[in-house]
Amino acid sequence: MNTAELAEVGEKLHEALGKEYYLTYAGLKQEPEFGQIYDRFHVLLEEDALQAARRSDSATLLEWVVGVRVGRKVASLEEEQLVKERATVLRFDDQEVPLLRAAIELANSPDRDYRIALDNTRSREAAKVLNPIRLKRFELEHEEVCTLGYADYVTAMGELAGIDLYGLNAAAQAFLENTQDMFRESLSQLVRARVGVTLDQLLRSDSAWTFRADQYDAAFESHRMIETAIGQMSEMGLDAQQGGRVRFDTEEREGKQPRAFCVPVRVPEEVYLVIRPFGGHNDYRTFWHELGHAMHFSAPSRELPFAARWLGDNSVTEGFAMLWDHLTMNPVWLERYTDLSREDISNLAFELAVQELHLVRRYAAKLSYELSLHSGDFTNAASEYAATLSEATLFEYSEDDYLIDVDPGFYCARYLRAWQMEAQLASTLTERYDHDWFRNPEAGAVVRSLTEQGQATPADLLIQEVTDSELSFQPIIRRLETLLC
Repeated sequence: MNTAELAEVGEKLHEALGKEYYLTYAGLKQEPEFGQIYDRFHVLLEEDALQAARRSDSATLLEWVVGVRVGRKVASLEEEQLVKERATVLRFDDQEVPLLRAAIELANSPDRDYRIALDNTRSREAAKVLNPIRLKRFELEHEEVCTLGYADYVTAMGELAGIDLYGLNAAAQAFLENTQDMFRESLSQLVRARVGVTLDQLLRSDSAWTFRADQYDAAFESHRMIETAIGQMSEMGLDAQQGGRVRFDTEEREGKQPRAFCVPVRVPEEVYLVIRPFGGHNDYRTFWHELGHAMHFSAPSRELPFAARWLGDNSVTEGFAMLWDHLTMNPVWLERYTDLSREDISNLAFELAVQELHLVRRYAAKLSYELSLHSGDFTNAASEYAATLSEATLFEYSEDDYLIDVDPGFYCARYLRAWQMEAQLASTLTERYDHDWFRNPEAGAVVRSLTEQGQATPADLLIQEVTDSELSFQPIIRRLETLLC
């Protein structure tokens, strides 16, 4: 097998997996069949494919082939988790809430007692149903990777991704230390107003409601969301639907995952943006995030190689997703695209900045925890998870979520690099095209030219080329200090 054959079969595999992922996670199909799809393309699981990737001298292809092997190994567990998530109903205090709707309920209920009871039931039942599946999954991932000659899982993931995980973690821990006082002060102010408790009383069940910002819902009506997105992108000289290549799925549907997602089925011709609305600003931010993914995957030329269109450093697509979703936090954007008063814009921007700081701190803590989790044998990890996440976010976490709250393959590192990429890119666009760059066709042309490259260039090199700077947490801190201090 050669690299051309790898690419030809790989494209067909990803198209099949993408369509299956869309149908099942959007709630349009009940029984997932990921394993059967992998088996149809079993040639990619054979030793010849692995050796072809190694001979290609392409780190991207090697990471991908290893990922395909791992994906097949855990496919049945992914299917089992999806089925059980759909079937699980949370019962408490004469209430019944489907597990997949729990996140929506936690974000929308002002009743703290209800939220606590719901989240306690969620974490307990999800742990009982899902943690055995998650544990087996991670064990299989470790086993598969280590059979390929890597010393351990952490080393393998870092080498394959080309990311210094420990170096990124050191920078993330410094970020936690440098923003601690700012976070405590700003969160305390928000929590007093939203939850009515002190910081030492906060629970994980309070987090979604703390950042819900429901008092501004009238400015973020769901029926205007797509229209606003299309209009704003048009001002930049961009087509939000990319000539029909991007398809929006915003319907409420039983069985639909609460976590929004974007999935390419054919790159660049067929890309799905899927969101299950919660309500208010959160929907706008989430929609703009997935729109960033969708416009990125639908931008590359069909003539680009398979690896550039489909593979590469996912920090890049997450960075473009964040570039768009952070617009909805920008006071200048809010003034142009909503009817909020200046006072409301100022107050909302403050709340959103606190949420942003909370999210980055949460993922900084996740990276530290996951390095420890994947360096051991998974024993005693639950207490470390709860302690690490609670300290960073100031919301008390349950030990039950110690495996549920882990994305495979250190994806948390991609998010952290994406935050760095977005902040640096947004700062550069602001310097070149002013604070309303998001409606400037010249800025739109710059972003279009970058997205047309796919993910051929990793985030750190992309930022170096565009801004002549390094990925860093400092642009994030500077922006947050402007909004919070």
